[in-house]
Amino acid sequence: MNFHSDKLSKIEPSGIRELFSKAQGIPDAISLGIGAPDIHAPKELKEALKTAVDENFNSYDQTPGNPGLRSAIARKYKNEYGVEYSESDGVIVTCGGAQLLYTALQTYLKAGDEVLLQDPCFLTYPRQVVLAGGKNVWIPSTSNFKIDVEKLKGLITEKSRVIILNFPSNPTGAVMTKSELKAIVDLAVDNNLIILSDEVYEYYTFDDQKHIHVGAIDGAYERTITANSFSKTYAVPGWRMGYGVATSDLMKPIYGYHGFVVANATTPTQIAIAKYMQMEESKEFQKFIREEFQNRRDAIVKGLNSIEGVKCEKPSGSFYCYPDISGTKYPDGEEYSNKAFDLAKVVLVPGTEFGPTQSNYIRASFGSVSVKQIEEVIERLRTKL
Repeated sequence: MNFHSDKLSKIEPSGIRELFSKAQGIPDAISLGIGAPDIHAPKELKEALKTAVDENFNSYDQTPGNPGLRSAIARKYKNEYGVEYSESDGVIVTCGGAQLLYTALQTYLKAGDEVLLQDPCFLTYPRQVVLAGGKNVWIPSTSNFKIDVEKLKGLITEKSRVIILNFPSNPTGAVMTKSELKAIVDLAVDNNLIILSDEVYEYYTFDDQKHIHVGAIDGAYERTITANSFSKTYAVPGWRMGYGVATSDLMKPIYGYHGFVVANATTPTQIAIAKYMQMEESKEFQKFIREEFQNRRDAIVKGLNSIEGVKCEKPSGSFYCYPDISGTKYPDGEEYSNKAFDLAKVVLVPGTEFGPTQSNYIRASFGSVSVKQIEEVIERLRTKL
């Protein structure tokens, strides 16, 4: 008997998770598929978690999040971006960044509302839009994977409700400047759009670039909901600790929805992260992990560009690169990914996972592989494909 609703029939399953599972147990397989840092969580953070458990912070906490953690998050945005969010009703702690995105879309979308999102984008966005009853409207990218603002103008209709931004980008690693983002903010203001800004890679910007917090741009504060996460910042994706910040007016309805999704994000992890955020070691860890990933980026971009038929732009942020493989003998991303796995035991993600016009691309995550492993991947792709 079939009891499930028709919602799942409207979305495709995650190909990334499928590839991740496929590679498990395969001897010598190297995965550049899933977006998870392989660097161990800092010891001070792990000790803080152990202490929280031992001190019996194991019961329910406040539904919007532990007050100490919400205070630390609000302080972070004030200190780093000069933006004030109310710790009492402008910050929420969630079970991963994905839950914040899901809850925000469920809160603000009505059936048939249009959501503007970049082609390509993280594969979760369009699926969550559909689950929330919305309609995806794809924004073309420029040649360097920024949003094409001129084409965006022509896509906005009376049904447009939300625009999703994600810089630094997953999958491309692109970063937009403040002036480029301001042009998008102006369109959002003129057309009364909510901005949903996914900034989970804020600390992964390379070559001395600084992250631009969208909510700090003139005109954006009153209409921006920012999704963030500790998964990448502190290398703890398995802890499932995300959060969001927004004005009180935007956040309060999200509180209402969130309360019926989870009672609260995991209590001891909130206690541990709140403590670690105040330590000097947290800043040192952020510096270390950024430098490590910039070295990996340089190695993988150089290596990919050494392969005949592959063209790879140097990403400015995140820990992904997004090469064009249309010049190879396997010019389709799905075919190239399949051949890479079958012939070279390398997991890569086809670009079609991220947008409808991305068949010429693959995504390679350098967050979960060392420079030595990157060199081995390049050698395999060069000699076996």
